[in-house]
Amino acid sequence: MADKPSLLQGARIELRPLDKSNIPLVLSWLFDPEVNRYMISGHEPITAEEEAAWYDTMAASDTDLVMQIHIHETGEYIGNTGMHHVDTRHGGAELGIMIGAKDHWGLGYGRDAIVTLLRHAFNTLGLHRVCLRCHPDNAKGIAAYEAVGFTRIGRERDAVLIEGEYQDHLVFDMLEAEFRERHSA
Repeated sequence: MADKPSLLQGARIELRPLDKSNIPLVLSWLFDPEVNRYMISGHEPITAEEEAAWYDTMAASDTDLVMQIHIHETGEYIGNTGMHHVDTRHGGAELGIMIGAKDHWGLGYGRDAIVTLLRHAFNTLGLHRVCLRCHPDNAKGIAAYEAVGFTRIGRERDAVLIEGEYQDHLVFDMLEAEFRERHSA
């Protein structure tokens, strides 16, 4: 993406570009079994250099937009969110999110971050559809996605290999018109 935003403002959060100075904190989140339980990443060892290289790849990518989630009131960094495989021709992307700061789980920051990112996807990038994948046991994630307005559209069987075991993923999506109907303000 040529013009990546420097700031996206939500109701309670701000989305900011990735900052390499936060890599040690991100690695602590990725290696925390409670945080990475439903994630594809974090189960395998990763170095700070590998994470920094990933940051560089995301910054240079024409099809990825990954941003840090900060609480607007305090500036505290609590997680990451982003869109991958952004395809402006067909109008689609895949959303991902991680709230790494466990003391901020269940407080609505993730939902605000998702709505803020979706607003950018539909209003600025002109996308038509955003999807996401979620582990079937991630009840809190599923509840948050559905509260925002995502619709469960299917299940990918044995979709990911985590710690030597194939696991399913649920697939959700939201269309632009559905977003506008629910989040018109």
